[in-house]
Amino acid sequence: MAKQTKLFHISQKQAVDLNDISPKYSYQWLPSDYDFLLDEQEEKLFVNGLFNKRYSRAIFVLEEKAVRNLDKNDLLRQLPPYQIIYDRKANLTSDMKQLLAIMEAKPLDMENFSQVINFVNDQFTFGQLGYKLSHDHLIIHEDFKGTIGKKGNSYVEVQGDFSSEFKQIISWKMTNVVKGEEVMEFFAETDVLSGEVELLFKLFLIKENTNQIVQIVEAPMSKLKRGEKVKFNSTADVYVNVALYAKGKSGEIRIGQIHIRRALADHSTMIPGGQRLCDEEQMDGEILYYFNCGDLKPPLAIYFSGYRSAEGFEGRRMMSSMGGGPFMLIADPRLEGGNFYLGSEAFEKKLVEVIQNKLTVLGFQNSDLILSGLSMGTFGALYYASDLSPNSVIIGKPLTNIGTIALNERVLRPGGFPTALDMLFYNTGEITEESAQKLNKRFWDKFSKGDYSDTTFAVAYMKQDDYDKEAFPMLFNTLKENRSTARVLYKGLTGRHNDNSPGVNKWFLKQYRNILFNNFRRVMDDFE
Repeated sequence: MAKQTKLFHISQKQAVDLNDISPKYSYQWLPSDYDFLLDEQEEKLFVNGLFNKRYSRAIFVLEEKAVRNLDKNDLLRQLPPYQIIYDRKANLTSDMKQLLAIMEAKPLDMENFSQVINFVNDQFTFGQLGYKLSHDHLIIHEDFKGTIGKKGNSYVEVQGDFSSEFKQIISWKMTNVVKGEEVMEFFAETDVLSGEVELLFKLFLIKENTNQIVQIVEAPMSKLKRGEKVKFNSTADVYVNVALYAKGKSGEIRIGQIHIRRALADHSTMIPGGQRLCDEEQMDGEILYYFNCGDLKPPLAIYFSGYRSAEGFEGRRMMSSMGGGPFMLIADPRLEGGNFYLGSEAFEKKLVEVIQNKLTVLGFQNSDLILSGLSMGTFGALYYASDLSPNSVIIGKPLTNIGTIALNERVLRPGGFPTALDMLFYNTGEITEESAQKLNKRFWDKFSKGDYSDTTFAVAYMKQDDYDKEAFPMLFNTLKENRSTARVLYKGLTGRHNDNSPGVNKWFLKQYRNILFNNFRRVMDDFE
């Protein structure tokens, strides 16, 4: 049997009916007035008044008296955020309610404990699961008489006359199997560019190793645009065949990435606490973010994910090791593995506002902020530093000139990173030297306007970087020309962009460790 996760039920009475609890969990009851400072368990929850990180994945179901007991000894705030369930009818102080709110604890009705168990089973998977349906597997319906243009892996454009009833236009095959009973959700990036056109996606769930359709799920574009979840599941293991239907007058539509992800019990995306920002001006393309309040003490450390073809976040374990402090993960699931956190002006503003809001919730200043990332994540950290004037920017293998990265694909790095061409087209609508220079300029115009007078930049770069060799020299010179008092710590390593990642990562973590200690008197946990 796989290793089980502890489910601590701290209440006056032990639960009686536990038949529905998933085998993923090991149930343990403790009385509401349990002495956690003495803690006579073999594996203690708290050691010398500090939470035992062995239980960082545990779930805590707390009745009112348990909440009060933990809060009394200043232990409640040490429990892991998003993993606390408490009685919605509990009579708690305003301070307790505020603490539980910032820790994103979930209030549920404890009188119906089976509902609590069902929520736990559906919410806490501790693994990310999601797929994108490749446009390479796209099939045009034989009856469609319009035109379809595949713009690399950026998006698909469809133009034509549509009937008064929904007719199928295109479909996508899914080669991954969705396991039986696994609840999934569907999301598609779409835009109607012209005309009065309605779109409808149909999901055909096909039993594995057969041609038997066991279920059809409908997902109207209007519902997706409202941000509503389209969830589905089956008792059997299935493949998912997605088809797009349209009706209305002549027009033009655009379809970006098609996403199928594991659904959670609440509205979280990918992991408990995962949230979405959508670019309403560009097919509702997403940026995902996850905020963990930690111990509520500075700094707030933010990590922008690198290029990632798999759906979801990266760096959660690493950021959890930053001395127990608050952190955010930011991910970009557009294109094949990310669009370097760019978007419309309103979209980018949303992301800045989210970060500023979290600083406000924590009672922090911008001087309590660290931005960080590796490879594609360095672009996000540097780009938004101009809006946020952080304490520090910690990056490895910086990339700033997306246009240059695309141009290098033809001669310097043929076949090495063809998605760079998709990024250039997605952001400019062209693949030319002029559009490449325009995209480069977009970064530098923004970065050069930032106030970095109190910011430390820690940069590890590759001396023969075949993606963007000029990123670090231009970064250094821009800061110098602006007569900035920013501190720049740097180390050049021999090799191309994807050479010696262990060396870059080691220096990256070393700078994190130094800045956490010297600027915030924090000790970073050991991380391998």
